[in-house]
Amino acid sequence: MPEILEATVDEMRQFLKTDRVKIYQFHPDGSGEVVAEAIYQQRLPSLLGQRFPAEDIPEQARELFLKLKQRSIVNVSTQEIGISPLLSSEAKVALLKGPKAKTTIVFRSVDPCHVEYLTAMGVQSSLVVPILYRHRLWGLMVAHHSVPKRFGDRELEIVQLITDQVTVAISHASLLQLTRLQGQHEAIINQTVSYLHSTVEDPLQRALQHVVNELRCAGGRLYIESSISSNRKPLAINPPKQKPKDRWVYVGNQPAQFQRGVQTLECQELELQESALKVQDSLESRTQELEQSIEWQSWLQDDFSNQAVANLWEISDIETAQIPQAIANALAHARIRSLLIVKLTSQNQFLGYLSLFRQPVDIETVWAGRLDEADPRQQRPRQSFEAWQEIRKNQAHAWEPRDIGLVQDLADRFASVIYQTQLYQKIQLLNADLEQRVLERTAELQATNQHLSQEIAERERALAALQEARDSLKRLSHQNELILKAAGEGIYGIDPKGQIVFSNPAAAKILGYPNAALAGKFMHDLLNPTKPQGDRYRWQQSPIFNTLRYGQTHHVTGDFFERQDGSRFPVEYVSTSIRESGNTIGAVVVFQDITERQAVDSMKDEFIAVVSHELRTPLTSIRAALGLLAQSQIEISPAKQQRMIEIASSNTNRLVRLVNDILDVERIKLGKIVLNKQICNLSTIITQATDEMRAMADNRSIHLSASSLSIELWVDPDKIIQTIANLLSNAIKFSPVNSTVEISAQQIRSDDVSRIQKHLSAKGKSAIEAGLEIGESVLLVMVKDAGRGIPKDKLEAIFEQFEQLNTSDEAHQGGTGLGLAICRSIVQRHHGEIWAQSELNSGSTFYFTLPIGDDLSS
Repeated sequence: MPEILEATVDEMRQFLKTDRVKIYQFHPDGSGEVVAEAIYQQRLPSLLGQRFPAEDIPEQARELFLKLKQRSIVNVSTQEIGISPLLSSEAKVALLKGPKAKTTIVFRSVDPCHVEYLTAMGVQSSLVVPILYRHRLWGLMVAHHSVPKRFGDRELEIVQLITDQVTVAISHASLLQLTRLQGQHEAIINQTVSYLHSTVEDPLQRALQHVVNELRCAGGRLYIESSISSNRKPLAINPPKQKPKDRWVYVGNQPAQFQRGVQTLECQELELQESALKVQDSLESRTQELEQSIEWQSWLQDDFSNQAVANLWEISDIETAQIPQAIANALAHARIRSLLIVKLTSQNQFLGYLSLFRQPVDIETVWAGRLDEADPRQQRPRQSFEAWQEIRKNQAHAWEPRDIGLVQDLADRFASVIYQTQLYQKIQLLNADLEQRVLERTAELQATNQHLSQEIAERERALAALQEARDSLKRLSHQNELILKAAGEGIYGIDPKGQIVFSNPAAAKILGYPNAALAGKFMHDLLNPTKPQGDRYRWQQSPIFNTLRYGQTHHVTGDFFERQDGSRFPVEYVSTSIRESGNTIGAVVVFQDITERQAVDSMKDEFIAVVSHELRTPLTSIRAALGLLAQSQIEISPAKQQRMIEIASSNTNRLVRLVNDILDVERIKLGKIVLNKQICNLSTIITQATDEMRAMADNRSIHLSASSLSIELWVDPDKIIQTIANLLSNAIKFSPVNSTVEISAQQIRSDDVSRIQKHLSAKGKSAIEAGLEIGESVLLVMVKDAGRGIPKDKLEAIFEQFEQLNTSDEAHQGGTGLGLAICRSIVQRHHGEIWAQSELNSGSTFYFTLPIGDDLSS
């Protein structure tokens, strides 16, 4: 359609030889817009896409255009306007035969306001022909010229013919648009039905999402009233566990829930008459959805003003519609401005409601000149037509008739599917109910046949078991209370609002409060936690808040808490959520003052700095002296010389390893470890590492067993050799004499995960999964010994710096406690993981993974 109109105005302008020809289309509110335009050499400014207020073409003029099909020609220089109504052929002939009649155009003086209006637009001559479509004024065909120009009957008739053709084109375009809209309508319905009958997890959710998207809504919901009920009286031995519940399906923005606390006295009296089960449910839920509220039900029952059709309520703007204030507030809470509600029924049965929501939109309009409400056109014509952009914010997004028709059809499909589903559920329930009745009756008969003495004995045993359970629960509660009081760490519990509900004496002592003074206090304000840099946490940003909101466990070290006297101290704490029935009902925080630990860490750092500085210089001298001693100038027996050299060399190498370990730890802390990655073979790496450790193993009568793979890796070979050597060294140290230390490797692909994971701990399983996310496969290296094993609470701690296992076996003493920390750093820098699995007196196995893939080198 736009292309046809553009071609029309261009041909019209060339025929009339005017400066501008435009097609002006009216809007329902009386305003109009230039939808097509042709201008000759920019002699007049462009008005394409600009809108004119309704006042620019008065209602009286529009009536003449419509009823008389009046055409007008204005000549500003002569102050004349020619009027020519569209006449039938007979009337036109009769008019031209009259005295002095040479034309069908009647001229008179033009309104000065009209002249001033055209002059302000830069127009000296104009020709206007109305465009009528379906007995209404669709628009105007307008020709403008910047200098005086006369138009005659010939030009007028040709323009009229072209205008009639435009009317035909508009009719065809409207029919085509209607056909397309009908096709879209059917496509939306077909796709929705396809979703409703699909086998996805929640077809109603998928179908509703599709409807919301197609209707350009901000959200929508389905309320489905439960139809599953039973009229029979339940047997006493097996009462129903819960009543049937209504269901909601949500998509997008949703209105706020109602507070159940606001109820009438009549409603409260009715609730008192309900069953104990319903009372329990009302205690558990303090809010209710819109569809459950009395306001919603009474409103839809009595409201006829907003009913577009039966069982369909259309509210284009909640700010102007007559709806209950409580419902309006709930909708406004989610910025919902427009509402469409359809009552779902099938087979004369009420099923629920389909509700669709729209938020306000911003409407942008380009006007031909700035509108001045204080100076209307009736008092003075506008003097400027410079384009002015008007943006009206937060306007209601009204529902169109085709939207309502589409939603009606969609609601019928939803109702049909919901009805069929509920019917199937009823049949299932009836079958289950019948089976339950049979079982209940059988149980009754069997119970009746039992001897009275057996029943008494059973009751006595039940009472004894119940008493025993109560005593056990009492003892357990007492034990938990003693444990809580005896714990050295501070422990406190909070509710979902962050208020302290319990605390142990250690927590009160660390914080400097009496134990009873902590209960009921808002934890965040009481402790005033800050980050290590001194920045105070906001409540919504704190790790403890995240534990309450998301159920996450947080282990935080280095934050500061505040005592009652205002002093601050560093803490390490773990916040863990308390969950019940899948919901977080609070959290437990275990914390301790780590002031002394930080002091020890500081001493360790100082120790490393001193040792690295003090030992390197004497090491150089020792090795130089031993080099001289190994020569023949000194008169010492060969046996003694050799022994001195071996002892000195052994101790020198030990000191060098100590210094290197300490320096590696410092590099790890400073992030200065540089990996020189290259392509190398795993078999070569394992061979070199075992060769380095073979002498140590032979000295301790340990057998080394190596099983490797010939596979290419993109790693730093020296660092991986160092890692394997450290693991072998530890295994040799802690293995008994004449035992075997094994090292092996295997490549794991996605289809191998289920087979290998059953032998791994939770840490190992997550490491394999993380490696497969990075590479195509994962290399798993294992070092296994037959030593005493590692306690479970130390399996993670041994990878920390300066951590060593306490043992009474002097042969196992030595080392810095840095080897495993260095191993973990090296493996993690290669995007792998390292961990240990062990059972006491059954040996230990150390694992580490490396991802393998063609693109890892990039």
